[in-house]
Amino acid sequence: MDELYAFLLLYRAIIGAAVLTAIFVILVIAWWDEVKLFFKSALYSLPLIGKTRRLSKDISVRRDGWFASERTLCDDFAGDIRRIAADPEMYDRSKSYLGKVQELGRNELGILMRVLLIAMVFVEALGFAYVLAGYTLPGASEQLQVQGSFFIAFLISCVLVFLTHQSGQELHKRGLIKKIRTWWIHDNAEDRPNLLGRTNKVTLENDQVDDNDPAYMQILHRVDTNAHVTPGAPMWTIIAAIAIIGVAIGATYVRYETYQQEKTAETIGANTSPNNSLFSLEGLASEGLPDVLTEPQTEANNQAHNEQEGARDAANLTTYAILATLFILIQIMGIGIGYKTGFAGKESSTARRIIRNFPSRTSYEAWYERKRDAIARVAQKHLSNLQARLTENATSNGVDKTHREVIQHSADRTFIEHYEQTEIKAEQSRQNSEARKLSRTVESKLQPSESIKTTSAPDPVNQGKTAAESPEEMEARIRRELLAEKEAKEKHVETEDEMRERMRKELGLGS
Repeated sequence: MDELYAFLLLYRAIIGAAVLTAIFVILVIAWWDEVKLFFKSALYSLPLIGKTRRLSKDISVRRDGWFASERTLCDDFAGDIRRIAADPEMYDRSKSYLGKVQELGRNELGILMRVLLIAMVFVEALGFAYVLAGYTLPGASEQLQVQGSFFIAFLISCVLVFLTHQSGQELHKRGLIKKIRTWWIHDNAEDRPNLLGRTNKVTLENDQVDDNDPAYMQILHRVDTNAHVTPGAPMWTIIAAIAIIGVAIGATYVRYETYQQEKTAETIGANTSPNNSLFSLEGLASEGLPDVLTEPQTEANNQAHNEQEGARDAANLTTYAILATLFILIQIMGIGIGYKTGFAGKESSTARRIIRNFPSRTSYEAWYERKRDAIARVAQKHLSNLQARLTENATSNGVDKTHREVIQHSADRTFIEHYEQTEIKAEQSRQNSEARKLSRTVESKLQPSESIKTTSAPDPVNQGKTAAESPEEMEARIRRELLAEKEAKEKHVETEDEMRERMRKELGLGS
């Protein structure tokens, strides 16, 4: 280990720069959307090759009274609002999505915890990686072996952190699938749904489509399973267990064999070293001293030497066992962290990033408005610059009546207005799509019952059965028919024309 400390001290500047670079890369990845927005704004502001200058050359006017280049710029920055801060409606859908998949209280593994976990595994792996470097780099210098041990330890730590995290996620997912099957088995309802062969159309956008389904079906709609909806074999857990046990046993064996080689080398060196004592017992024995005088001392020396070697062997074996146990415990801790922080839902990670750590929708709306306004200020700055350049280009090229009117009302066209218009259109399109899907579903359910009614009317046998009914049976039959008619009326779906007329009245647009 002295060589490791010497290496760290000698290359502390390079190691420090590497650590700072890794931290910088992690932070950039964590706040990648904000970084992209910064560079996008810089790209629009470049003096000669900026995107604003290129867009200002397009003076074509759309039918809605906007320049096409204005819409392009606003669409570009509106996407940043949707990526960085989803609207409050998405907050509600994300919270509902996580609640239905039983993952509402879970959090992703933070950057600091990831770095700490990798560092712990790296430090643990560094000890036996140094020993392995002597075998993976035979004949190399001591300094090169030390450097190689760092790369070997980093490689081992990355692989083990990945395997343990995947194993923890797999255990969590298997627990959800077992919960699905347990709840399904204990569901005694007559119309209990079938787990197999179901088409899954649930997404984060339309999370409400299965509100009326049982809780286990809501979990099933959001988790990928095999064809039989069973937990299956825990492949990641098996691979992680083999890797952990293999590394622990292999490292302990290599450490012990290295110790044995060092001990053998010490013994050979001691036997071949010259004896400088002129009056040693060995020298006297070689000169013919009787065995009666030398044998007790020789036996005492051998016994002391054996006891010393036995204590040394026991101490080394105990140390290696403790290190192997500590290594296994760290990997078990990694599996537990993966179990607690992993997500099994297909869009759970996205939903978790949307709701973040906001305790309520009110706090989220306040944060969303701050983010939206900050991005809107950046976008409005570039939009105003673009409108000024469009006015210059249109004036220099000559303007007609259409361009003149559009230029005169440039101040009325703002980024916020564009964003609100696109959000209203997107919401209307989503509602219309859901209404059409629901309408098709209801029609498919009503068609079989209608066909049964038409075919059963002219049957004389059934007429005879109806005439032979008792008053109680007739009352029960009529009650069932009336309930079916009531259910059909309640399932009436608002058509697109009816929805359009209702929304027109709500917005005060008149008929």
